[in-house]
Amino acid sequence: MKKTSNVFLRIMTSGKPLDSRNEANMDTMVRYILLNSMIFLGGTLLVLFGLESLKSGAPIQALFDFSMAGMAFVGFVVLRTNAPFVVSGLLTVVPFMMLCAFLAISSGVQGSGVLWAYSFPLLSIFLLGMKGGTILSVFLLVVISAAVYVPGVSPIEFHPAFAGRTVGVYILVLVCTMVYEQTKVVKDRWVARLTRTIEAERDEMAAMKDNLKTGLFLLNKDFIIQPQYSTAVETIFSETDLSEKNFLDIISSSIQQKESETLTDYFTMVFNRSYDAQMLEDINPLHQLEYMSNVTREEKSLRFSFVPIDREDGNVYILGTVDDQTREVELRRQLDDEENKRQEQMRAMFEVIHVEPRVLNDFILDAEYEFNRINTFLKDKTRTSTEVVNEIFQGVHAIKSNAIILGLGSFASNVHSLEDEIKTIREHFDISFQEILHITLGLEKLMKLKDGFKEIIGKIMAFNASEGRLREEQVLVQTLERVIEKAGMDLGKKASLVVKNIDAHAMEAGPRRVIKEVLMQLVRNSMYHGIEKPEVRVAKGKLESGSITLSIEIAKGKIVIQLVDDGTGLDFPAIYKKAVERAMLSVETRADDKNALLQALFSAGFSTASTADMYGGRGIGLNLVRERVKECKGSIKLQSDDGKGTTFRVYLPLIEVHGEHTA
Repeated sequence: MKKTSNVFLRIMTSGKPLDSRNEANMDTMVRYILLNSMIFLGGTLLVLFGLESLKSGAPIQALFDFSMAGMAFVGFVVLRTNAPFVVSGLLTVVPFMMLCAFLAISSGVQGSGVLWAYSFPLLSIFLLGMKGGTILSVFLLVVISAAVYVPGVSPIEFHPAFAGRTVGVYILVLVCTMVYEQTKVVKDRWVARLTRTIEAERDEMAAMKDNLKTGLFLLNKDFIIQPQYSTAVETIFSETDLSEKNFLDIISSSIQQKESETLTDYFTMVFNRSYDAQMLEDINPLHQLEYMSNVTREEKSLRFSFVPIDREDGNVYILGTVDDQTREVELRRQLDDEENKRQEQMRAMFEVIHVEPRVLNDFILDAEYEFNRINTFLKDKTRTSTEVVNEIFQGVHAIKSNAIILGLGSFASNVHSLEDEIKTIREHFDISFQEILHITLGLEKLMKLKDGFKEIIGKIMAFNASEGRLREEQVLVQTLERVIEKAGMDLGKKASLVVKNIDAHAMEAGPRRVIKEVLMQLVRNSMYHGIEKPEVRVAKGKLESGSITLSIEIAKGKIVIQLVDDGTGLDFPAIYKKAVERAMLSVETRADDKNALLQALFSAGFSTASTADMYGGRGIGLNLVRERVKECKGSIKLQSDDGKGTTFRVYLPLIEVHGEHTA
């Protein structure tokens, strides 16, 4: 049935292509269909009329009918060639005009022949156009007027009223047809002009769409990308042939499963217009997306926006726009990094200028000593990676402690971050070369920061060149007072340094750096573990502020350093519990074996603190003291009274260490 219908349509359209989207083409097709209908109906009628004329004994009229029918069928053939449409139109319309004229003159049954002429203006003007159709219609009007008004033209005589009505109706049909056709011509011209304008604008929009850096695409309710997307979309997504692909699949490498569910809910709100456009934009989960292409694995920073639109088919789609913000984000990140760097430099400068130049210079020299010491261990092929990392950990901890004491918070924070990384690496069973290299890069960064201090202190010391030089013991006392002040502020404790005696010769003849480093660690240990908070001290009947008493003397050929605090003393049960947890004691060790507990106390990684922070808890402070004293062939003694305090005595050989006291 469908095949028969298609054959009939091809016959009626003379095999011409039919484009329902083109109005001009559709208008032409209507003309073809009407002309073919006239040919079939008119030609058939003319043949029937010819046969009737032969039967009635009117051969001349029959010849005329057959001739007109033949011309119509010739038009049918011509209509299927490349000849202009007007040729077939004339071959059909002219015979029909002659037929109408013949019927008007012959009058037909009771003068009804003239009635055929009323359809002629409609057909002739529609098929031949305004000019050709009007000329033929006027010619036929003249023939009809002659037939009904002029006696003898028609075999019957028409009543004047009938003649007037006949001509009047014909003129009315002709005028109405002309008005309609002219209106249609004007409308067609306007539509054609509007169509050209729309097509031009469409082409401009297509060109703009394809040249926009912003990508445009449509999503249906299944989140499928529609074919009408801009060229930029493929460039931005680093993927081609996006049509009919699921948008969520395209960005799947860039979002987590939970984010995908959130995005699905968001798109549902966009489709349903649950909120106004501004609210939907504010809650857009893809306002900024770190995108990774599924194809090229290229990473980009993309910004999306989505709005609902209604299509002519009644469906709602999401219009998505995407911008590649990679360059802008990178520039913004660089600007932020530069600003952070500048702020860090300003903070560092502010911190540095509040430190006494000589004290800061000692810090730089001590830091350089630790860096050189670490470098020596890195070059020592006889040591294992674990031993090297442990030595680096001690050195970095010493540098951090000194930085905290001087109030160099920015520098101390950087050192603390590296210390965290080293602590994590220390716990690995097998430390790799890459991990050692990572630590080395971190040390290099710290050395650059230290060199910045060196430049600043050079300028400050040059400015203060006329001022007197502090003695070693003064620098030491200032440093330890800073330790107490800084730790007290951070821990909420109060304490003061009481200096009983410092032998200047001991400072000159002994290892200055070791003395300072050991005392700094012991004072910090007293503040962190010994001295109680003010309210606790008052509850125990002590003064609100604790005291840390220092003396440095020479006795029996040795430097004797004594540091006493009036804090809570050592918590041996806590030490025993922690040592057992860390497997630092054998199962036979008793809880009251203080020698074994003190050995654990000075071991690497031991601390009774539950958490580590900038000021303690890593279990490195007392171990560092033991290692530094051991390097100088010295010894340590410790005495603790529960609730009363702790006394550290450090014995160092009285040997002149060249350059050490200025190191």
